[in-house]
Amino acid sequence: MIKRMRLLGHWLLIGSLFVSLGGHLTLLQTFAWGNMLVGFSRTTSLQEAASKTFDGDHPCPLCKVVTENKKQDDKKPLVKAESKMEIALPTHVSLKDLVGVAVTVVVPAYFGIPTEVSHGVLLQPPRLV
Repeated sequence: MIKRMRLLGHWLLIGSLFVSLGGHLTLLQTFAWGNMLVGFSRTTSLQEAASKTFDGDHPCPLCKVVTENKKQDDKKPLVKAESKMEIALPTHVSLKDLVGVAVTVVVPAYFGIPTEVSHGVLLQPPRLV
C-alpha cells in the first residue's frame, strides 16, 4: 500500500512538473501538427503537406488555441517575493579551546564582522565513536 502511494506521489509530481513547464501545450501542438500533416497529405504530396504544416500560414483551430494559451502564459507576471532576501556570507571566526590553541573556522554571518567565540572542549575523549 505504501509503495503504491509513493508511486502515485511520484506520478503526481511528474505530472505537475510537466504541466507547469508547458508540456501539455507542446503535446497538443505535436498532435495538431500530426493531424495537419495527415490532412494536407490527402490532397497534396508529402513534401507540400510538410511545408504547409510547418510554415505557419495555414494554422488549424487547435494551433490557434495553443498559440493563444502561450500568449496568455507570457502575459502572466511571475511570482515576486515580497521580502528582501538576505544572504549570509562566510566570515572567519576564531575559536579558543581550553588548552589555548586558536582554531579558525568559517561560519556564515550576515554582517561580516569576525567575532570570538569561546568553545569548550571535552576533557576526556568519548568512549564510543
